[in-house]
Parts: sequence; structure tokens; C-alpha cells
Amino acid sequence: MSNLSKATLGNGLRVVLERTPHTPRTAVCVHYGVGYRSERPGREGFAHLFEHLMFRGSASLPEGRFYDHVHPLGGQANGTTHQDYTDYHQVVPAAALERALFAEADRMRAPLFTPEALAEQLDGIATEIHEAVVTPPYGGFPWPLLPSVVFDGFANAHDGYGALERLRTATTDECADFFAAHYAPGNAVLSVVGDHDPGELLALIERHFGDIPARPFAAAPDVREPEPADDRWAECTEPRVPTAALALGYRLPAPAEDLPGHLAYAVLAEMISGHGAEGVRGASASCGVFGLLDARESDLMVVTALVPDGVSARRAVRSMTGGWARLAEDPSLDRARSTAVRHMVTRHGREHADPYTRARARGRLELLFGRAELLDELPGALDEVPTDAVATAAVRLSTAPKGVLVLTPGNCRTRPPARWPTPADPIPTATVPPDKTTLPAQRIKGPTPEPGAGRSARPVPPFGKGTAPFHGPRVDTSLPCGTRVVAVADRRAPLAELRMRLPLGDLGWWWPDRAEALSRFLATRCGAADRADREGEAFQLTSDGQWLDITGHCRPGRVGAWLESLTGLAVPVAEPAPPAPVRHRAPESVMDTALRRAWGAQGAVGAPALVPEPPGPAEFHRSVVVRGGWLVAVGDLDPEAFASAAGAALSAWRTALPAAPHAHTETGPRAVRPSAPGVVTLGQRGTDDRLHLTLSAPEPYGDTGSAARYLATAVVGAHHASRLTAHGLSVPGPARQIHAGRDVCRDVPRAYVRAVVPEHEAGPAVAGIHQELAMLRLRPVTRAELAPVAAFCAAQLLGVFDSPASKADMIRETLSAGRGPSWLEDLPDLILRTRPEDVTTAATELFAPERMTLVALGGDGPAAEAAESWHRRTSPATA
Repeated sequence: MSNLSKATLGNGLRVVLERTPHTPRTAVCVHYGVGYRSERPGREGFAHLFEHLMFRGSASLPEGRFYDHVHPLGGQANGTTHQDYTDYHQVVPAAALERALFAEADRMRAPLFTPEALAEQLDGIATEIHEAVVTPPYGGFPWPLLPSVVFDGFANAHDGYGALERLRTATTDECADFFAAHYAPGNAVLSVVGDHDPGELLALIERHFGDIPARPFAAAPDVREPEPADDRWAECTEPRVPTAALALGYRLPAPAEDLPGHLAYAVLAEMISGHGAEGVRGASASCGVFGLLDARESDLMVVTALVPDGVSARRAVRSMTGGWARLAEDPSLDRARSTAVRHMVTRHGREHADPYTRARARGRLELLFGRAELLDELPGALDEVPTDAVATAAVRLSTAPKGVLVLTPGNCRTRPPARWPTPADPIPTATVPPDKTTLPAQRIKGPTPEPGAGRSARPVPPFGKGTAPFHGPRVDTSLPCGTRVVAVADRRAPLAELRMRLPLGDLGWWWPDRAEALSRFLATRCGAADRADREGEAFQLTSDGQWLDITGHCRPGRVGAWLESLTGLAVPVAEPAPPAPVRHRAPESVMDTALRRAWGAQGAVGAPALVPEPPGPAEFHRSVVVRGGWLVAVGDLDPEAFASAAGAALSAWRTALPAAPHAHTETGPRAVRPSAPGVVTLGQRGTDDRLHLTLSAPEPYGDTGSAARYLATAVVGAHHASRLTAHGLSVPGPARQIHAGRDVCRDVPRAYVRAVVPEHEAGPAVAGIHQELAMLRLRPVTRAELAPVAAFCAAQLLGVFDSPASKADMIRETLSAGRGPSWLEDLPDLILRTRPEDVTTAATELFAPERMTLVALGGDGPAAEAAESWHRRTSPATA
């Protein structure tokens, strides 16, 4: 049950608050009732331009200082423009709540518009439009092209990106007029989700927003249009597409007038996306141009598909509509509806479990429909959609007039012509009185500010008290089969997030393609993935060359069935062996496989020096499944009951499978470390002319979970101001990349540096990396250097606790690295108390170049050049 409350300030600002206990980060969102449907002819794209401008400065936070409390603390902030609203959203540590409120209030009160900022943002929008609409082969398909086919009115049909040449004529005075017309408190909703006392939070909101003057604002446009009498077709061409594509647009009933009818189309769209449509390939559908319940009215159900070769677009559309007519009579429709609803409800719960997504959804639903509580009611409303309503929707799709956009391969790029070349009219005057409100919520009587007051700069408030990270009530135990189980109660979503990880072992590390083939075979044999999918859940097996991962989620009542599927994995595998998959492997994966083989060949305990032939499937299966692993569950569950059920489900693992010759049973990184560095070259060219480098060293003995080692990795190459980045070794763009990290390779904790450089820079790149790592001994980490890195890392770690899914993922990573779940709770505070000299020591130990093995992947010559350069610099005679 959500802890939801609402209020309205004296100036008309609507406030939606939700308390989520033990959430160390807070989301703050402001939705304004202005979208691209509020634009006038000649000013298409102005709402989107204005969204960009709102980040460039306000009276108290000029020149882009809005982000001062966001990026340095690992948070995020952004904005989006939709049909009927523009939203501004940020997620920050709970201690930065007041800073976030202050920043939003300051730009609601007194934004700054300068010619320089306007020109800068126009250039940014040009890049955005190019990347979204021009560069992709199917750019602009279906949005923003499809609405102009379906609708007649300017508000609904015009391109929300606009024409850049017209936007470049905009002035700062027009920006100020647009702000005055639409960005009034009474035309906005503030939503906050986090672990804060509602009374104290409301007082903070009143302090920062209460004195913003109430003022009238422009009324929302009337976007209602009569249904078209016939189908409407439009065609365009694109030279870079391999096959023709279709987009169909159907008018939807307004949610406020007929929510059950609207949701029937949402269920039908889910069914089409899951099962396709007749006569086409790759069909998918959405209820709403930008998603479900994202516009007040006059929204579209959109269906897209690829047209098979040799089939005309009109024939493909007839096949699709004919299939929907037959769907209404299909005896399996009720079962398909139930499956679709389960998928939608599960996805809704997972997607809205974190504060960021919840705050955005609460604010949107409150602004559009006056009902933030729809977020909680939607699963039940979907479940109540009757099969007859879905059948009725399918019949309508087969007969109702629609818009059809066809994009076909051609020699040049063509698009439907613009329909509104008229010059810009004046911005509409404000017509809605400042006291308009649709909420029967608590109304706050604040002071009545003078018009124009408060535009001077105000002092930025200090940081407040944070919320300590806490997983929740949990059980941490080890089963007789060697698997460690961690179960955590977290009831933010009515689901259980489930993760299991098994080390691949010596044979799997030598033969990762066999391990991937095994994972695919086991998934198919046990049928768990298909069973889970029918329930709207997930059970997925994957292998990355290091681990065999089983990832999924399910409803609380089906946890037992999910665990039972694990039992099927232990059933012995018989001949013949499943074929190894043929697929492209990422360069990082190729290099890590080579490193595992190189380290294994050094003769460390239990590692075969040579494996001349891959093992048979039975031995391979035993060598993986017999090993102990880690099982993590986070969600709406009882930890003790889950641990007990897991023990029963996995009890057969030891008895079903005798140990394989090369199997080990320890469940953490071993103490033995490869002793000698080396060089491995892989002379194979990828899809470009870049050289991929990985430098790896076993971590020294000691506490691999120490805060000093965590910070050392960030200082060296895992922070935007790291040493490898700051000294020119990383240039923005795809040609050159570099970063540092730590993980487990084989069963050895390692520190690594990865780099991607142009092949002609092989020698200089290796020399630069070696020089910077060698300088760690000569240039100690200073307090001034460490402070921003520590603040960022400590705050960024709080994001682990945003949702049950992110928490489950990181607990799995933590356990497989040999640490306990409490490490994630303790680390943020430990980071802030770590001394610079300890970080210096850790950095020189982790990233000592003479201990690192280089793996180079690229053309024969550049790879050999990189290897020779590294060997020359790290050999005992020259090191």
C-alpha cells in the first residue's frame, strides 16, 4: 500500500508526495501542462526548445549551475516534451532533497534566457534531431511522421521537433512570453518520492515554492477531432533501409471518458507485440504515441511492422486487419488476454519500483487526469478488462478508418510535405485564472506575494540529513550443496527478483562457447523460460565466459515453482553434445577468454595446464552444476521461508551429480594468484580499425572489499576526472576510450584497465598507459583530488537501493566477489572516511604495471606493436 498524499499551495501548485521507507535516494519531478500540442503554427518545436533552455540558468543558479547538486553526487536530471506536458525530473541522494527543491523552484520563479544560451541549445537540438530522425535508417518512423497522416488539426498533426530553420529565428523575448503563458505554478504538479516525513517535506516545499506568484496561464488547446471517414495513406522513401515498413495509427478513446475501453486497446497492443500480426514480420504495438496514459485525449494506437519481400503494403495491411477480425472469434483469446495482462502487470510493477520512475508517473497522472493514485489502481484495472472488450477492440482495428504510413527503400530520402507553412502568430494570452485547481486535496494558505517578486538571487541551501542505505530484513545462509543464499524482504513491488550464479569452473573458463551451448540446452530442456513467460514472469539462463547466471522474477505465490525449475538443471546431460553457438562475441569477452586460458596455463592449483580437447556434455555439465554458487532473492517474500524452500529445491544437486574431475566447490575467489605477468596478442580484426587492450593484474592479498581499493580504482580510471582520463588518454568519442575496474577472472580477483584506440596509435597508447600507472608511486593522491571522487562514489552507490531489481543484481555481484551483502550498506560511509594515503597505497598495489598482463586484440601488426611496447617497458631489465 502506497503512502501517498496530496496538497495544493496558495499559488495553485499541486503537490504529490509518496514516502518510500529505506530509500536513500529521492526523486523530484515537476510537470507543466504544456507540450508540443500547445505550440502555434510557425513555432513548431518551441516546447522542446524551451525544455532545453530551462536547464541553462536561473536567478540563483546561472550559467548551467542547475547540475551542481546532481552530477557531483552521482544523480541524474533530465526533461522530456510530450503531447500535453513537459516534465523535469531528477534523482539525488536524500541529503540533497532541499537543493533539488530549491533548483526547481528557482527556475519556476526566475529562469534566465540569454542569446548565448538560446544559440547553444539550438545547436544541441540540431544534433538531437539529426541523431533521432536523420541518422537512423528508419528515423522519424513512426513518430513524428504518423500523426500527420491520422489527424487534420495542427495541434495533433504537426512535428513536435519542428523545423530548425524556423526555430533559429526565435528570440529571448519570445522565450519570456512562452514562460509567462505556460510556466505558472497553477499549471504545474510537483511530485516527490523518497523516505521523508510528509509534514516536514511539505513545509520545505512551501518554503521554496510558496512565494512564487500565482498568475494566469494559457488554456490547453482543444485537440478533439472527428473520426476520419476513410483510410489515409502516406508514403516516403529511405535509401538505407533493407525492407519496407508499415505504421498504422488508430484513434483511441479518451482515458478520462472511457478508461476500460482505453485499456482494452492496451491489452490488445500487448498481444500484438507478443504474438505478431498476420502477413507481416516483426509486428509490435503501443497504446499511445509515447506510451500508456501519456496524453489526455486524441492519442493513437500505433502498430508497426516490416513488409515481407514481394508483398505490397496494401496486401500486408489487408492481412493484418483480417487477422484481427479473426482474433475476435479465436477460442484461445481469453487465454491470450490473461497472459498479456500478466505481462503488463508484472512489467508495471518492475518499472515503477524505483523512486525516479514512480515520481514521474505520479506527476504525469496527476497533471493529466487529477489522479496520481492511478499508478496503484492500474494493475487491477487491467485485470478487469474483459475478453469481450478486447474482442471488440480487435474488430474495430479490422474495420475502423486509420492512418497508414509506408516507408520503402528508395534512391533518396523523401518525407510527406509540411502542411502548415503559415507565419507565426502571437503567443496566446493567458486565459486560465490563477486559482484554477481540480484537486480536492489539502490547500495550503501561504502569503500572497507581490507580482514580480523573488527574481533576485537567493542563497543555495545546505545539504540535509541523508537516509542510511538498508537492504531490509534478510537471511544469509549456506546450504549443504555449497550454495550461499541471501533473501531480502522488499515490498515496493508485488514481485520477487531472483538471481542465481554459478562459476563455470576450469572447463567452462577454457571452453566458454561450450558453456553457452550448455546454458541454451538446459533452458530448452527444462522449459522453465516458456512456463515463466506464460505467467508474465522470467527465467533466463546466460553465460558470459565467467559465470552461468540464472536471472528472473515472479509473483510471490510462484516462488516455489521458480525454485523447482532450478532442480531441473541438475538432471544429468546425455550425449550427443549440444552444438556450440555461432555468434559475434564482444572484444572484451574475447580478450577475457584469452586471459583465463593464459592464467590457467600457469599451473595454479586445480587449473589444467593444457586441455587439448573439450569435454563431453555430461562431464561438462557436472563440472559446472556441482559447484557451489549464490542464490539471491529480493522482493515481496519472507526471507526465512524462502531460504527453507531454496534448501529443499537444491537438495538434489549433490546427490544427482557426482563430482567431475576438474570441479571445485568453493564459492568465493581462491587465495592462489597467477604469479607472472605476460603478453597475449589476438590478431583478428573486428568491424573497425581500432585496437582493443586489456591490462589485468591479480589483486594483492588482503581485503578486496576495502574502501581504499574501491576509491583507488575510481581515481585511476573509473571517474570522469580520473587520472587516465585527465591526462589525455581518453578523448570523447568512439575512437578512444579508457577505463579501469575490478572484477573476478577465473577464481581470481583482478584489477584491470581497458582501452580502445585507433590501430595507428598502438605504441603511443601503451606507452601513455604505462607512464600514467607508473606515476602512481610518484604522485600521491591528495585530499583535494580525493574529495570529489569520494563524494561521487559514495552517493552513486546509493542507487543500488533504488529498486528490488537493482538491489538483487548488486548483491549477486557482491557475493560472487567474495563479500557479504552488508558491504553495500557500509561502503558509502567508509568511502567518506578513507584517507588519501590509503588510496595511494591501494592504487600502487592494484595497478602496478610490472604485475599486469596485456591482451591486445586487433590487426596483426598493431597488436604485435602494442605487445612489444608493453613487454619492453615491463621486463625486469627495463622496468
